Amino acid sequence: MRADLLTNQIANRAADLRAIILPFVIAHSGIVAVIVFGADGLKADGATLALAAWAVLGSLWAAIWTDGCIQDIGACAKDMDDEMANSQIGRNFAKSPFGLFRLINLTVVVLIVVAELMALY
Repeated sequence: MRADLLTNQIANRAADLRAIILPFVIAHSGIVAVIVFGADGLKADGATLALAAWAVLGSLWAAIWTDGCIQDIGACAKDMDDEMANSQIGRNFAKSPFGLFRLINLTVVVLIVVAELMALY
């Protein structure tokens, strides 16, 4: 792949990755706020289920989004031309443990959801 296309692809997928972080944090901060401060509201029919569904489904969506971004960025590390691959940045990029990043991402999301579900139920 041409170096300019590769760097654009990496930049685009990194931007996609950054784009999901703020909504994810705000959504889960809201869930925690409801759990902590909205105990009376959770007594309404279906409120707990709705909040739990949002936590699970929203997190699933975010996990899929971020996993795809990490996977694509990892694929870009394999598509570097020789000049880029032989640079210091290229060597560091190629050594990055993208599989581990994907596992850590999924683990963090699952742990957040499990903690929220434990607090809800």
